Amino acid sequence: TSNLALELERQLKRIVYLGPLRDVPRRSYSWAGDEPEHVSSNGDGVVSALLAASERRISGGFHQRARPFQQVVAEWLKRLGLLDSFVARKIAHNRKDYEVRVRTAGSSKDVDLTDVGFGISQVLPVVVESFYVPPDSTVIIEQPELHLHPRVQSELADLFIEGIRSREGGQPRNVQFIVESHSEHFLQR
Repeated sequence: TSNLALELERQLKRIVYLGPLRDVPRRSYSWAGDEPEHVSSNGDGVVSALLAASERRISGGFHQRARPFQQVVAEWLKRLGLLDSFVARKIAHNRKDYEVRVRTAGSSKDVDLTDVGFGISQVLPVVVESFYVPPDSTVIIEQPELHLHPRVQSELADLFIEGIRSREGGQPRNVQFIVESHSEHFLQR
């Protein structure tokens, strides 16, 4: 029974939860180099996770080219039709403060994450968590579609499929998703 209890404990530690209302974006984020286990239940660790994963490379599946973590996130935000570009960068060389700069479709200027639609800040933790959690994790996500256009809601299904198929270091990540959604667009996709 001790082996059973140990295995149950291991399995429960692999479960991460992302709630329905994620944290509002900020103009700057402090990061001291820590590596969070996941983006947290309200997504407030999303920038720390992005920065901690800067050396990681993720591929979308077997025989697909691995790309830097931030690039994977940026490509998904673009594929969802939310942004043309996305980057988290240091504000000043001698500080531990970072900013998230984005460019929306049709714009030629980067702006702060706080200056674009609320839906982007709500879906960013979903995208990051999909590829950030440790291998063999189970991710429970409530209402990933909040504040998103129906077309974007349906594309979220493809995001989770790629999260399941993704690989890191040539090995499958074996991530599972349990998604609670009220979106018929998501469910029909």
